[in-house]
Amino acid sequence: MKANATLIKQVIGMVILFTLVLTAVVFAEISFNQVVCKGVEINLDSENEKALLSKKDIKLMVSEQGTDYFLDKPITQISLRKIEERVKRIPLVKSCEAHHDFSGVISISVKEYKPIARIVRSTIGTSPLSDQYISEDGKFIGTSPLFTPRILVTGGPYFDGKRSLTDKRGKTLIPFFQFIENNPFWKAQISQIIVAKDGGIVIIPTIGTTRIDFGLPMNIENKFKKLLIFYQKVVPNKGWNKYTWVQLKYKNQLICE
Repeated sequence: MKANATLIKQVIGMVILFTLVLTAVVFAEISFNQVVCKGVEINLDSENEKALLSKKDIKLMVSEQGTDYFLDKPITQISLRKIEERVKRIPLVKSCEAHHDFSGVISISVKEYKPIARIVRSTIGTSPLSDQYISEDGKFIGTSPLFTPRILVTGGPYFDGKRSLTDKRGKTLIPFFQFIENNPFWKAQISQIIVAKDGGIVIIPTIGTTRIDFGLPMNIENKFKKLLIFYQKVVPNKGWNKYTWVQLKYKNQLICE
């Protein structure tokens, strides 16, 4: 009898608990349906020295250039997915997440790209295309009117007509750009990278008139080790302008011409 009584009490307790939870959920749902938008809050995450995006421009995109008004609109009638899709149209945006709560404020978290190089179109003559930053995944993401980061400058016939570096050959350039971007010494030593039509690379140093024929972006670390020998052993003895070319493209050879 005691066991049955205990069991009945447990069942009654569970029913009461379930009823309370269900009531709380229904009440919360009803209350949430009455919440209206009180504003939009932008949280911008940037790994750049200064942000490439402005919160003002993001807010303008959120509201579809000011045509979609959120203030005092029921929060449940505002599509977070649509907001995220709008913000992601900005080329410099890497990711976007939006959410809202009982406060009525829509919080939008935006992460911008950290470029690894900049294509300067003027290096390939007259081009209808504008300069472009290159992202770590090979996308061309436009530029920013707010800030110009100190990153590798590149150009050349290879980029003529290209819209990204996501093809097989284009992807080989990405680790090359990343190697320089992540190495303070080479980042300081290199003024510009010219990429030929076949993908071959010519490095223009910051100091001197010597040009460096790197060849295709393969065996990157080994080639830069050979180039370091040139800087450490040859330049101190021969000077910066003794040679016109340094050839790195031949395996196990450093040729100065």
